[in-house]
Amino acid sequence: MKNLIIRTASGVLFLAIMTGAILWSVHAFWILSCIIVIAGMIEFFNMTIPNVHKLQKVISIFVGLSGLLIFNPSVHHNPFSIFIIIGVIILAVACFYMIPIIELYKKSEKPFQNISLLILPIIYVALPFVLMNCMNILFKNGDLFHYELTGKNYILAFFILIWTNDVGAYCFGMLLGQHGKHKLFPRISPKKTWEGFIGGIIMTVIAGMLISKFMLDGKNMHHWIIIAIITSVFGTFGDLIESMLKRSAGVKDSGKIMPGHGGILDRFDAVLLSFPIFFIYFLIFNLFIFF
Repeated sequence: MKNLIIRTASGVLFLAIMTGAILWSVHAFWILSCIIVIAGMIEFFNMTIPNVHKLQKVISIFVGLSGLLIFNPSVHHNPFSIFIIIGVIILAVACFYMIPIIELYKKSEKPFQNISLLILPIIYVALPFVLMNCMNILFKNGDLFHYELTGKNYILAFFILIWTNDVGAYCFGMLLGQHGKHKLFPRISPKKTWEGFIGGIIMTVIAGMLISKFMLDGKNMHHWIIIAIITSVFGTFGDLIESMLKRSAGVKDSGKIMPGHGGILDRFDAVLLSFPIFFIYFLIFNLFIFF
């Protein structure tokens, strides 16, 4: 009971911080994204390459943050924004190539493994939040899908779908899969069941339909059903991949930053894989005006 109370309180605080940052301003969400990326990349390094020199980790984190620097809202209001962006890109590329160059001068037994694990979190952890802030900047004044909704509305909608999938999968898994008859992926996550997976999809589709109804007056509902399915499926894959990472590292949780939930990667595991797919779907259909 005590653990349930701690987990619930931590979860409510997390939801309040995320929702508040998204709705408050693009600046608030950008700052929160930077904190999440830094903490997430540190957790990744602690699990995979704890003994690698701190300088290499700092360089990798900077490269990950460089995308966020490019989509910093303050930069885009600056008359010299193009020069700032070009400068950040040049510096990020230089730092990126410093990662293998530094490894060249070290006497590590598995240099390319170290290089790979220094580069991977730039894509795995940082990229999804870079894309979120890109959406916030590109569609700050609305016009996404040719309706007067801003990027933050769609980011919030995405998180609602992710959270609904988590709750739906947990509830259906407990109610219908409690005897463990239909394991989803026992080698990686013994507690996940097909009942939970299907239940999560059903609940997420319902959430997608409600989002379409209340945010867009029912317009494009068929696309929101597709988006809900994509988010649910790739969110589940994201969860499994993060579980695979923890099993490889021999740890139960990625960190201890969130009492009852674990670390940043534990909390955002579904987000890291599903948001880039979510973003691509939106961008393609918005650019080619298929709506």
